[in-house]
Formats: sequence, C-alpha cells, structure tokens
Amino acid sequence: MTVSSEPDPTSPDHPTRVAFFLFAAMPVLASIVAGVFASTLLVASAVGGLWMAWRQRAFGTLAAIGGLALLAGLVSTLGNDTVTELVLFSASIVGAVVCLRLARCVTAADRARAATVFVACTIALPVIVLAHGLIRHPDLIPPWSLTPDLLAKHTFVAMTLVIPATYLLWRSRQRALAVLFLAFMAVMAVGSASSTATLAFFLSLATLVLARIRPALGVAVLVGVLVAPLVASVAIQVAGITDWSTIGLRMSWTYRLELWQRALVLFQEAPLFGHGLDSYADIAPHLDLGPLDLHLGRFHPHSVLMQLLAEGGLTAVAAFGLLVRLIIDRPRLTNRDQWAVRLAALAAAFTPPAIGVNLWSDYTFALVLYPWLACALFLDHPDEARPLRHTGGRRSP
Repeated sequence: MTVSSEPDPTSPDHPTRVAFFLFAAMPVLASIVAGVFASTLLVASAVGGLWMAWRQRAFGTLAAIGGLALLAGLVSTLGNDTVTELVLFSASIVGAVVCLRLARCVTAADRARAATVFVACTIALPVIVLAHGLIRHPDLIPPWSLTPDLLAKHTFVAMTLVIPATYLLWRSRQRALAVLFLAFMAVMAVGSASSTATLAFFLSLATLVLARIRPALGVAVLVGVLVAPLVASVAIQVAGITDWSTIGLRMSWTYRLELWQRALVLFQEAPLFGHGLDSYADIAPHLDLGPLDLHLGRFHPHSVLMQLLAEGGLTAVAAFGLLVRLIIDRPRLTNRDQWAVRLAALAAAFTPPAIGVNLWSDYTFALVLYPWLACALFLDHPDEARPLRHTGGRRSP
C-alpha cells in the first residue's frame, strides 16, 4: 500500500486549531480596545482564509484574497483611503467565508472546547467593560447609568453575543448560569449610557422570539431596523415638519434626524450613483435645511442605509441588500433554534450601523462579521457537524 505524502485537508493541525481557538477568544479583545478587536478580527479572517485555502488547495480562493490585497496596495498609492479600506474589508470577508471550514477541520472535542472558550470570553467581556467604566471613568457615567458612552463600542460587541452565549449555556444544561447571564446583560443594556446599546439588546430578544415562531418574522425585524431611518426621513418630509421641537425626542435622536434629512436630500440630488464614497461629511454641511438646520458640521449620517443612499445611490443599496441576504441565509445551520439565535445576534449587530456608527470603519464591519462567524463556528453541536471530505476537489454528499 502506498502512503501519500500529501497533507490531509480534513485532519486537524496546529495552525488550524490555533486559528479556531483564536476566533473563540476574540470577545476578550473587545473589552480592551474596540479598534484592536476589529483590526485583529479582519486580519485573522484574511490570514485564516489564506491558510485554509492553501491546505485545501483552493487556488481560486488564494488568488481572490491575494488579488484583493494587491489591489488595495495599488489603490492606496492613489491616495483614496476609503476605497483601499473597502477592498481590504472585501478580502477579509472572503477570508471569513473560507474560515467557516475551520469547524470541519478540527475534532469534535476541540469544537466543544472552543465553544466553552467562546462562552467564557463572551461572559468576561461585559464584566470587564463594567469594571472598566466604574473604576477608570466613574466621572463620565451619567446618572442612573452603569457605563459611560465612552465604552459604547465595547458594549455593542457584547450585545451581539448575548443570545449565542445564552443558547450554548442552555444547551449544555447550565441553565441557571444562562438565566443569570441574560439577566445581567439586561441590566447592562438598561444601564448603558448608549440608547443604541439598549435598543440592540431588546431588538435581539424580540428577534429571537419572533424568529423562533417563523424565521421570516426575524428577518423582518432586521430589515425594519435598517430601513427605519429612511422611513422616518421620508415621513418628516411628507409631514412638512419645520420645527424639531414638535417631535419631542432627546437631543441625540434629533441630531440623527437632522443628519438623515441631509442624506435624503443628497440622495434625491443623485439617486442612481450618489455623490461618491465617503463624501457625506464634506458635502452635507453645505446643504441648507432652513428651520431644520442644526449646523452640526462634519459628521457621518449615523445610518448605513442613509449613507449608502447619499454616497452610492440605489446601486450601492442594491449591492448592500444582496450582502445582507447572503449574511442572513448562509451558511445553513442545523435547526430552527440556531437560525433564530443567529438572526437575534445579527439584529443586535445591525442596530449600531443602522442608527449610529460610521459605515466606513473597520469596527462596523467587524461588529457584523464576528457574530455571523461565531454562530457558524460554535452553534452547531459537535455531534451534528458534518466533516468536510476532500477527494479530487469534490465534497462528499
């Protein structure tokens, strides 16, 4: 019998196991600096994708990730930072898709251990954030709050992982701990200085319940979160509102409405292709909104949909819609509970970009990418995971 010297692409090896456990421990990085978490995730996704593509001899994927990295280098020489970042984000997304195969290339015992690490790190994240705020920034915490707005980005990451971690605890029969963790996170959500974090937590719970009844209801929540700024902006125009005080919202939300109005006007000026990527902050301040003008200066629009409409028009929104559809549908999970958990995690992940953080940021991409990747890697029970067999470039049924 002849023994092949070729490595078995399905057998666990040290780099593959390290990559798998690195993704499991990623939430701890978000407790330190949100930017470190984002940058590490994007680099790990690209490098991990290259490694998995190499060991499985997927040369097309290798060419795609390498080509995108090369393209980013070429674009950077032209001085367009936004396009460079977008190309690099694309390389990381391709790498993350390839990293989904990690779970099929490690043992069932490693999958179980990694899930435990993921849960432990997810629980540690909000505890560290709470301690960080109370010890280092007590003077920045508003009345009736537990954490300052300074730590909002850390809290956003924590909110995306609440339901997946609770589900894993519940499934492993640690139900008292699951209930305690969920209750603790509810207190954290209510006590956060960021209303966006509070909204993300409760939308996540609502999505879980609705998606468990029917997945389409969970998807409807996700879509509703994303399009809410557009609906509000159009309603304000149709109603002919000329005084923000008639709406009666807190000032942070009034600022958002004003920014969304500017984005809507820019979209109406160039509906097909928009005004160019990352152009909103430079163009929007020059618009005259009359009595609705709050003179906020250079800001991003605090809404991914409104930013895409203003900067990329319907073309960009169509591409974004396709990406959202792929994120919701893929990869296929084992049962309806896992589908509901992933939709709940995505609801929490979509909320900050929908009404808060800047689209052109590595943090924004990481905020959505990590819970999607974590659900795919750690939700499937080890006994239910199907091994990936590599024979002649074909997968076994």
